[in-house]
Amino acid sequence: MPNPNADAFPFPTLPAPLRFAIALATVGLVYFAERTFGALIDDGSQFLLLGTAVMASAWFAGTGPALAATVFGAVLGAWDASIVNSSSASQTHLALFVLQGLILTGLVSELRAARRRAEQQAQEAHAARQESDAANRMKDEFLGTVSHELRTPLNAVLGWVHLLRTCKLDQTTADRGLESIERNVRLQAQLTGNLLDISKSLTGELRLDLRRTAVADSIREAVSAAAAAAEAKGVRIECHLPQTPAIVLGDPARLRQIVWHLIGNAVKFTPRGGKVGVDVNADSDHVVVDVYDSGPGITPQFLPRLFERFTQEDPSPTRTTGGLGVGLSLVRQLVELHGGTIHARNRENGSGAIFTVRLPRQPAGVAEVSVRRKISSSASTVPARLEGIRVLVLDRDAEGRDLLRTTLQQHGATVRTVQSVAEALEALEAWRPDALVTDSCSPNQDTYALVGKVGWLEADRGGRIPAAALTAYGRTDERVRQMLDAVQCDLPKPLEPSVLTAEIARLTGRERRSIERAH
Repeated sequence: MPNPNADAFPFPTLPAPLRFAIALATVGLVYFAERTFGALIDDGSQFLLLGTAVMASAWFAGTGPALAATVFGAVLGAWDASIVNSSSASQTHLALFVLQGLILTGLVSELRAARRRAEQQAQEAHAARQESDAANRMKDEFLGTVSHELRTPLNAVLGWVHLLRTCKLDQTTADRGLESIERNVRLQAQLTGNLLDISKSLTGELRLDLRRTAVADSIREAVSAAAAAAEAKGVRIECHLPQTPAIVLGDPARLRQIVWHLIGNAVKFTPRGGKVGVDVNADSDHVVVDVYDSGPGITPQFLPRLFERFTQEDPSPTRTTGGLGVGLSLVRQLVELHGGTIHARNRENGSGAIFTVRLPRQPAGVAEVSVRRKISSSASTVPARLEGIRVLVLDRDAEGRDLLRTTLQQHGATVRTVQSVAEALEALEAWRPDALVTDSCSPNQDTYALVGKVGWLEADRGGRIPAAALTAYGRTDERVRQMLDAVQCDLPKPLEPSVLTAEIARLTGRERRSIERAH
C-alpha cells in the first residue's frame, strides 16, 4: 500500500529543502529571463510566466514550495519595481500575481485532495471486492464440503438398502450393512445438528438451559457416545475424573456436546492403535477439562485459526479426514456462553494436541433438575412393552405417521394417527387415548396450541393426558420453549424406537408398574 502522503506531489522522495529550492529557482528564472530578454517579454507575459511557475511548483513540489514561490516572486517584483520605478500597471500585475498564486495553490491543493480521496476509495473498493471474492470462494468451498459430507453417508445408506432388498446377503453381511446404515444416519444427523447450531450461533439465537451440573456426568455420557467411533478405529479412550464432584453452572446437553466434539476431533486425527485421554481437574475457582491425543498435532501455522468458522487445515477435496470445519468453532461458542475459555496447543514431545477448557466452578451441592425431560437419542434405553396403552399420534407427514404407528404397534400399543389438530381434538374426546405424541414442527404451530388444550380439557373429554413432542431442532428457542411448557418430554429427531417406547411407558406409568411387578 502506498504512502498516504506520496500523492501530495509526484516526487515525494526529494527532500523538502531541495523542493523549496527548485520552486524558488523557477520564479527567479522568470525574472532573470525578463531582465535578459526584456524586448520579448512584456508585463503581461511576465505575469503569465510567474503564474505558470507557481502552478508548476504546487503540482510538482507541493503546497509549501508553491506558497514560498509566490512570496518570493512578490518580493522580487517589489524589488524590481523600486529599481526601475515601474508604473502603476506593473504594481497591479504584481498584486494580481500574488492573488493568482494563492488561488492556483489552493486549487491544486484541492485537486490533490480529491485525487487522494478517489485513490483511497478505489483502494477500499478493491479491498472490498477482494473480500467479496474471498467470501464467495469460501462459500463455494463450504457448500462443496457440505455436499460431499452429506452425500457420503447417503451413498452408504442407499447402497446397503439396495443390497438388503435383494435378500441375497448372508446374515453376517446383512448385520454389517445394518450397522453401516445406522452409523451413517447418525453421522448425517450430527452434521445437520452442527449446521443448525452454527446457524443459531450466527443469528445470536444459541441459548443455554443453565443449571448446576456435575461435569463428570456430561463427560461420561460424551465418552460413551464416542466409544463406538473410537472402537471402530482402534483408538483407546482413557478418562480420569476427580473423586470430589466438580460442579458448574451449565447446560448438561451442551457440556456433553462440547466434550463429545473434542473427543471426536481427537479420535479423527489419532492413528489406529493410538490413545485419547480426558482429564478433569478442579481448583477453588475453575473446573479444567483437558482432552489430548497421540496424533500428529496441529500445524503451528494453522493453530491461530483453529477455532474460526468454516476453516480446515486441509480444505482440499483430497483430504484424508472429513468434517465441515464448524465443530471447533461451535465448541468455542458454547464454552464462551458458559463463561469459560478454551485454547489448544501441541504436546511438548510433539505427539499430539491438547485442548483445555476452563469453566467457572460452583460450590458443591445437589444438581437441579428440570420438570420437562430432554431425551438424548444416543442414550442406551431398553425398549418397553406397551400392551393395553392407547396412543394418539399427530403428524402432518404421512411417512412419519406410518413410522410411528408401526413402531408403537410392534411394542404392543394401540395406535390411532391423525394429521390435523381438529382430528386430534375429535379423537381425544371420542377415543380417549392414554398418551399423545405430536410432531412439534407444524408450519403454523397449531400443534403447540393442541398441547396446551390437552392440559386444560376435562378428563372425560380426553384431556389431562401425558404428551410428548417430536422436534427436529437441536434446541428450541425461548418462544417455542414457552409453547411447550405443557409437554412432559421432547424427543429430538432422528428418533430411536427404543427411546420413544421407553418414554411413553414412563409417561403412562407402565414403567413404574413393571418395576413394581418385578419386585
